[in-house]
Amino acid sequence: MVIEKIELNHFRNYEQLSFEPHEGVNLFFGKNGSGKTNLLEAIHYCALGKSHRVSQDSPVIYSGERVGSCNVTVRGKWGRNEIGVRLQPGDSGGKSVYIDRKKVKKLSEMMGVLRCVIFSPEDLDLIKEGPAVRRRFLDMMISQISRSYFIALQQYRVAMEQRNAILRTSKMLMQSPDPMIEDFEKAMSEYASTIFRERKKITEMMGEESFPIYREISGKKDEIFQIQYHSFVKKEEDLNEYNRILKENREDDQKQGITSVGPHRDDLHLTLNRKSMKMYASQGQMRTGALTLKLAQLKILTKISGESPILLLDDVMSELDLQRRMNLLQEIGTIQTFITFSDEGDLDASQGYRTYAVSQSDGRARIQEIKSGPETVKTLLCEPDFSYD
Repeated sequence: MVIEKIELNHFRNYEQLSFEPHEGVNLFFGKNGSGKTNLLEAIHYCALGKSHRVSQDSPVIYSGERVGSCNVTVRGKWGRNEIGVRLQPGDSGGKSVYIDRKKVKKLSEMMGVLRCVIFSPEDLDLIKEGPAVRRRFLDMMISQISRSYFIALQQYRVAMEQRNAILRTSKMLMQSPDPMIEDFEKAMSEYASTIFRERKKITEMMGEESFPIYREISGKKDEIFQIQYHSFVKKEEDLNEYNRILKENREDDQKQGITSVGPHRDDLHLTLNRKSMKMYASQGQMRTGALTLKLAQLKILTKISGESPILLLDDVMSELDLQRRMNLLQEIGTIQTFITFSDEGDLDASQGYRTYAVSQSDGRARIQEIKSGPETVKTLLCEPDFSYD
């Protein structure tokens, strides 16, 4: 899978941009706040319909504008597709997704058209923070290769929100929950089965892939990195009891106003030499662990889909020593990769790749392609062609 063209219009600090990246490794160098990460964010939008940085769309719109958009042309084994995301927060238009300039009715239709793996310094939260961060990582990963999973996840959340609403209402009125709660519990049980099966399968694959990756990046053969899926059920057969468990927990859940048991509480257990990484790992080990998860994700997406996804590395070179940086670049191989960095010294292990300078003037970002040294050969700033049916 290769991105042939990226077009931005009033997206973050890019007023207008049309850019054709290299099919291999693309390095983006510039000061903090210049717009490097914004380019990766646009790719993420076109892959998953959302930002990896913020939950709302409004911060993504260019200052003073009401509408922004990002557009990517991607070539894969099934042909060429154009993906567009139009953002108009606060308006009836909201967020619209287009595939080959045709508006899609459901977000699930864009899943898998463009697949990407992104790693940023914030991904240390995968090790340091609570289960919600790791669940989100797992859900976004599986959604790119299984639309049925993405739909099941959405429907499970809808049913759970309805159940929670009934619980809160019954608590306020001090009465038994509405009988309709049984319908939502039945729906939750049905979708929980799909969620559990997919998460368990992918976690097992990640465990197999991550073991050698961690050793290769860390260079330490005595460190054993392991991943285990920790679920509210031990085996798939136990899912048959989930509907009963929900019914039994109604009284306690009513007091809290939330659903206390289910896949929305599951977690990934990450250990190093059988000890919790969150509790015992050093900062360097945590960085290596987080990067290992992303590279394992990369390998699994490639195995299942039959083609490599796009790899996005946001300012991670400064987080790694020279040896780990070189090991990482070796792992990347021929995958199309977008790497951002702000320290010019990070170029030392990156000679031979396509390099771009990112700068900002009057609030507008620009990208310049650099052949060698400081020589600038092309400024990438022009009027994109945006038109959707």
